[in-house]
Amino acid sequence: MRLLSGWSLGTGQSNAISSAVLEASVRIQGHVHLTPVEPSPWLSGLSGLTVHLKLESEQRTGSFKVRGAVNKVLSLSSSELDRGMVTSSTGNHALAFMYACSCLEKLREEAAERSTKCNSAAGAVRPAIYLPSSASAYKVNKVRAQGTADIILFGNDCVESENEAARVAQLKGATYISPYNDLQVMAGQGTISIDLMQQLPRKSVDIVFIPVGGGGLISGMAAMLKAADPSIWVVGCQPAASDVMRQSVQAGCVIDVPSHPTLSDATAGGIEEGALTLQPCTDYVDEWVLVSEDEIRAAVVGVLKHHSKLIEGAAGCAVAALIKSSSNAELQGKSAVVLCCGGNISFSTLSELICKEINYN
Repeated sequence: MRLLSGWSLGTGQSNAISSAVLEASVRIQGHVHLTPVEPSPWLSGLSGLTVHLKLESEQRTGSFKVRGAVNKVLSLSSSELDRGMVTSSTGNHALAFMYACSCLEKLREEAAERSTKCNSAAGAVRPAIYLPSSASAYKVNKVRAQGTADIILFGNDCVESENEAARVAQLKGATYISPYNDLQVMAGQGTISIDLMQQLPRKSVDIVFIPVGGGGLISGMAAMLKAADPSIWVVGCQPAASDVMRQSVQAGCVIDVPSHPTLSDATAGGIEEGALTLQPCTDYVDEWVLVSEDEIRAAVVGVLKHHSKLIEGAAGCAVAALIKSSSNAELQGKSAVVLCCGGNISFSTLSELICKEINYN
């Protein structure tokens, strides 16, 4: 792998997650896009920082989730695949999971053509996907349209659907794939940090703003960034309406706190008890920034207006957090990357946001 100026994987402290990230970068190669990094004169002017956007909104299936799903599915043994797979999601992971299954099927077909042994077919047992009833209708419809898995709506919160999916998987002897609470999933998401090292020189990455839900994305990215350079400042970005991870880090354990409706549906809801992501969020996240629904709305519309790029509410959290942090004098003159994690937003939601923003201004 070719890293740009100032980066070295040997200068920080290696950890179990960063080691898994390096393995994941090899495993998922060819299955995911190297997504664009784009300078943002708009955000640079607003904040006094030199800002780049990492556009995972242009990733396959419309979000970063494909990295973790592909890494997890392709790491499974034949026996794990033979038992069938069950997963849970609020939408983006479900789309990514089905894409990962198609990657596995393609590899199996290619191996069959060469008359070599390969892992069992991903479709040997039809996979099942559990989603909460609160999931975005737009994303649920996109998942249903794939037609390659059984879709079950269960519970009002992602934790309820995750627990049910895990229970059913155990009952049936199937392999449960968590959308975030899994080392291989975290490692896949962490490959975004390797992208950054290949796309930007070290001097352009002082601060990284990352949206947080269950913590799989920021755990993988932050562990890899800190392994390369512990001085990189990692900011966890959450909607004020649903900041379960921030409060859990503060409490020192996963806690059950109310989550309210938010435009950032991909980060909303509770966290699985005993989540592996809590510790890396505690160890590697330097700062937490909460943003309001109005700030998320303005961020989503602002990126569309100034970059002609479509991002969803979770990505808007990170953009809004950067704008909110611009009042911090200590950050002036620094270089920042904002992780735009996804672009799966419905036309009706986007239209509503644009109308509200126009009326607000």
